[in-house]
Amino acid sequence: MTYFTFFFLDNEKDIVVNLYKDLDKLFYVLATPNHHSGNLISNLARTCNLPLSQDENGKFVIKGEVPCYINADCEEIYLFKLGDIEVATIYPDGRVKTKALVPAIAKTLMSQTKDYQLDLSKTLFRTYIPKELKFRADLHTHMNGNLPADVLIALGIYHQIRYPLYYVKKLELELTNAQWEKVNAQREKVARQFVTSELKGKYLDRKINDNTFINFADLILNNLDNAELNIVKIRGSLGIIRDGQAVFTNLEKVYLYRYVFAKGKESEEKIPLHNVSQIPDKDVHKALVQMLKDKENPDYANNTIFQDKLLWIARNYKKQGVEYAEISDTTLVKKYESIEMLRQVHEVMPKIYMETGVMIRFLAAMRRIPLTIIKDAVTPENYLEQNLEVLKATSLDPYVAGCDFVGEEINDIIVLKPVFKELAKIAARDPSFVIRVHAGENDSLRDNIAHSIKCVKDSLAKGQTMPRMRLGHGLYTYSLKSQKGREVLRQLKENNVVLEFQITSNVRLNNLNSLDKHPLKEYLRHGIKCVEGTDGAALYGTTSLDEQLSLEKLLNLSEEELRLMKETESSIIEKSRQAYSDKKAAFARLLKGRDMESVLLEKMQKVKISSTGKKSDLRLDANTELKEQISEITWDRFPIILMGGSFNTENRATRMTDAAIRQLDSFLEYLNPEEVCFVIGHKLGGYEKYLIDHNTRNFRIYAVVPALMNEKEIEKLQKAGVIIRVSTEAEGMGIYKSFNYEIFERRPSMVVAFDGNSAGVNLIQEARNGKGKSAIFVWSHCKVLRQKAQSLHGYVYLFDEENTLIDVIKKVQKNLESLKETASEKI
Repeated sequence: MTYFTFFFLDNEKDIVVNLYKDLDKLFYVLATPNHHSGNLISNLARTCNLPLSQDENGKFVIKGEVPCYINADCEEIYLFKLGDIEVATIYPDGRVKTKALVPAIAKTLMSQTKDYQLDLSKTLFRTYIPKELKFRADLHTHMNGNLPADVLIALGIYHQIRYPLYYVKKLELELTNAQWEKVNAQREKVARQFVTSELKGKYLDRKINDNTFINFADLILNNLDNAELNIVKIRGSLGIIRDGQAVFTNLEKVYLYRYVFAKGKESEEKIPLHNVSQIPDKDVHKALVQMLKDKENPDYANNTIFQDKLLWIARNYKKQGVEYAEISDTTLVKKYESIEMLRQVHEVMPKIYMETGVMIRFLAAMRRIPLTIIKDAVTPENYLEQNLEVLKATSLDPYVAGCDFVGEEINDIIVLKPVFKELAKIAARDPSFVIRVHAGENDSLRDNIAHSIKCVKDSLAKGQTMPRMRLGHGLYTYSLKSQKGREVLRQLKENNVVLEFQITSNVRLNNLNSLDKHPLKEYLRHGIKCVEGTDGAALYGTTSLDEQLSLEKLLNLSEEELRLMKETESSIIEKSRQAYSDKKAAFARLLKGRDMESVLLEKMQKVKISSTGKKSDLRLDANTELKEQISEITWDRFPIILMGGSFNTENRATRMTDAAIRQLDSFLEYLNPEEVCFVIGHKLGGYEKYLIDHNTRNFRIYAVVPALMNEKEIEKLQKAGVIIRVSTEAEGMGIYKSFNYEIFERRPSMVVAFDGNSAGVNLIQEARNGKGKSAIFVWSHCKVLRQKAQSLHGYVYLFDEENTLIDVIKKVQKNLESLKETASEKI
C-alpha cells in the first residue's frame, strides 16, 4: 500500500484519518496521536461499532476500507462513513471534502471517561444548518482566545516574534545544534543581569529563561527536520488540555502561551523568510503565504501584530459566516495601552471591513478579581478605580460597545456594586452602552444572575431607563420552578436582559457535566432573550457553526427555538450597527480635528468608589497573621485531601449525616498516622471540623487557606492548631488551584470527598488531570459530586453505606500501591 492523503475529524487536529491506496482500493487508519489515555479512540470505536487494532507502536487505531462509488457524472469517488453518517468524500486526485466533524464537546467527554454515554448522532455532526437559521454574530468572545493555533503560529513566523527559551524547554522543542549554541550564549548574557537577584533555584532559572529568546521564524524555518513535531507541540500548548475537562487554572496557563504570539514582540535580528514552501503543516503554510501576499497590499503592508490579528480574526469570522462580533479586552481599561490600541483599530478596521464585511467592536473588560497566574504582576488595590477612569474616556469611541466583568466566578458580584454606579453614569450618557457580566457560569454562586441585575437597577439615576444588559453563560441560578427562580425570570424579562450561551467552553472548563440539565430550552420557553457566543472559539476547539450545531444537537433545540435566538441576535446586530454610526459621528464632533490621544487623556477623570465592605469584613494577610503555623506539606507522609466543608459556596454549609460520619470514623481507624497526613480547606466546618475534633490518633492536618482572610477566620485557624499552607488566591473558592500546585502536579495523593459544589468539582478535576496521579473517592449521596464522578467513569470511585469507603479502597488497592510508591504498604 502507498500513502495517499489524510484529513481530520475535528478542529484541533486530534482525530486524523490517514488514507492508503492499493491499486484501485482505498484504506483508512484512524488515530488519535495527541491523546494518550486511549479513551478517545476506544469510545469512538465503540460508538461507531468498529473494531480496534494496534499499530506498530502499540497504539490503538481503527482500520478499514473506504468503499468506491460512481457518481452521476460517472466519476469514481470514495465515501468515508462512520455508522450511517457520511463523513467525507475523497476524490482520486487527493481532494477531500469533509461533511461531518466530531465537536469539541463530544471529544472532551470521550477523552476523560472509560464509559462514554452519548450516541453517534451526538458524537458526529453534519456541518451544515439552514441558511435562515444560521447565527451571524459572536457576542461573547475574548481577544486572545479567538484565533486558531495555526494562524497564531503563522503570525509568529511572519512577524518573527521573540519566543522565550522557557517555552522551548517546557514544550521540549527540538532545536538544531547551531540554534542551541546561539540561544545558550544569549542566556549567559541574560543571566549576568540577575547576579544580584534575590531569586534562587528554579525561580531564578525561570526568570532567566523567560528573558532569553529565539527568533520564532528561525526556530521553524531553519529547523525544518523538526518543524512538524515542533508545530504539533506548539499547537497543543495554544488550546486547553485534550485528555479531559480543564479548570480555570489550565485556561490561565493557555493564555500565557497565547500571549507570546497575540502580544508578541518582534526579534531584533531578522532572518530572510525562506523555505516557506517546505513548512510541513498545510494550514500554517497557507496562512503564512497569504500574510506574505498581504505584505504587497498597501492596506496591510505596515500592519502591526495586533492589526494583523484583527485582520485574521475578521477573515476567520467571514469563513464562519459571522458578520458582527463584540470582543472583550482588558487593554481598553489601561491608560496608555488603550489609546494605542484604539489608534491602531481606527487605522486598520475600515480596510478590514471593506475586505471581509465583518464589523468588530469591543467590550472593555474589567477583572472581577486580580489575576494571580502571572507571579510578578502587582495589582494595585484601587485597580477598579483606575479601570473606570480609563473607561470613562474609551467608552466614547465608536468601536467600544460597552464593558464586561471577566475572570473566574468565585466572588459574589454584589461586592462590586459601587462599580456599577459609575457604569450607570456612562450608560446615562450613551444609551447604547452594553453592561455585560459573566454570571451563572458555575453552580457555586446561584445569586449572581439576580445580583447582577440588582447591581445595575440599584445604580440607575432617578428616571434613568435600564441600559442594554447581557449576562454571559447564565447556566446556574435558583430552580426556575421555585419562588426565587420565578423572580429571576421576571427580572430578566422586565429588564430586557439577554443571556449568552457558550456550551463548548462550559463543558471543557468543567462547569457543565450533564447536558440534560442545561437551562436554555426553559429560558426560551419563558420568553427570555438568548444568543450564542464562543467564549474564544480557538481555545476550545470550536467555531461559531460548531457551537450552533452543538446547541441544536446536544440540547435538542427545535427550529422554532433556533429562530427565537436568531431574532434576538438580529435585533442586537441592527441596534449595534446603528450605535456604531451614531457614536462615530459624535466622536468626530468631539475630536474636531484634534489628536485622539490628547482628547481621550483629557476625558479620563479620577474616580473614587465607595468601600465595598463593612469593618467586620476587613481582610488580613494570612501569611502575616498565621506565620507561626505555616510549614511545607511533609514528604514522608502520603497526603489525603478531605473534602467536606470548605469547597462550597461561601454561604453554603455542609450538612453532615450519621452514615457519612461512620464512614469517616472507620477510615480514621484504618489509617496509620505515621504514614499519612490530611489536607483540608480553610473553613474548618462540616467533616473537616469533625476530623479536627476527633483527631485522637494525632494525624498531621494541613489547611490550605486563601491569602486574605477576616479576623474571625484567622482566630478559628489559630485555635484549631492546624498547619497552614497559604494559597496565592485571595478568594476561598479559588484555593483548589493551590492543591494542584502543591500536591496533584507533584506527588501521588488520595481525595476523599463527602461534600462540595463548584470548587469541589474543580478540585476533583485537578486531581484527575494532575501528573502526580490521585485516587479519588466520592460519597455517592452528594448529588453534585456524584454527577462529576460519573462523568469521570474509571477514574473516580463512589462509596456509600453498602459499598463502604474501606471496601472500595481494598478493591482498588493494587492501583493505589503503584500510586503510592514510597508510601506505606497500608493506607
